[in-house]
Amino acid sequence: MAKHSSIFPTVAALAVLLTCGGAAWAAPSARLAFAEQPVRVIRAADVYQAVNGTPLEQDDIVETGASGAQIELDSGTIVAIGPQTRLYLSALGAAPKGAADLALLQGWIKVQTAAGRATVAAEALQASVGGGAAVVFSRPGRDALFADAGEQLAAPVIAPGKAGPMQKVASESYVQADAGKPLLMLPRADPQFLRDMPPPFRDRLAPAPQPAKPVKPAAQRQRAVDFADVESWLRCNLAVRKHFVARFRARLQDPHFRQQLDQALGHGSEWQAVLHPVVKHPSTP
Repeated sequence: MAKHSSIFPTVAALAVLLTCGGAAWAAPSARLAFAEQPVRVIRAADVYQAVNGTPLEQDDIVETGASGAQIELDSGTIVAIGPQTRLYLSALGAAPKGAADLALLQGWIKVQTAAGRATVAAEALQASVGGGAAVVFSRPGRDALFADAGEQLAAPVIAPGKAGPMQKVASESYVQADAGKPLLMLPRADPQFLRDMPPPFRDRLAPAPQPAKPVKPAAQRQRAVDFADVESWLRCNLAVRKHFVARFRARLQDPHFRQQLDQALGHGSEWQAVLHPVVKHPSTP
């Protein structure tokens, strides 16, 4: 595809760094390899701020603002994240061939794999990326995938957290998934999709250059999550939702959080039993 100026690292930039004798990075399972601005991470039930080099953990929720970021995994998988994107790191995949599992609630990601595979779950589409790269986009009611390099796999979501049979997506082909409908397969990407796609995604991804003395700054805790921080996640139809009662239950000690949650999801959801437990009275003789 045509080259564009990019905030993401390029192969050329990496080569320059290596020529200058940059030290090798002893990577954790995953790290925030590049971010033009600090990135918000929801870890357990707290909000953190992450910067270049910050190690990431399984079950972290990574959310970008006005600019993008890049995550790198031990397995060699690279995940570029577009602006205004919300991504759940379900599994990070151990080197060298571990599979990564990602859940995309909103926005744009480009996944490029090496030896392993990566699964991307969205609300209407599930994808399996291996031996190449794919761009995945998600918005309410519609998801899409562009097989940027190599044949990939995609399936429609037929029930919350449950996908149908995987279908092959030829290299440079496009798949659109509308909620409750079969996949729409096209031999070329939708023109509007390409216009909206973050320009850096047009280039092949490369590991981010590292300084001569790499650092791994820890994520900095900002505060406990507010209901507004996680409301969209608590309402989503992604499989990761099943973990949220246990994860955020402690926040019910905050009266404001509890009240907002009760108003939104207190009846007819998995939160009902927690917010309004049924009290069984002993039978009288």
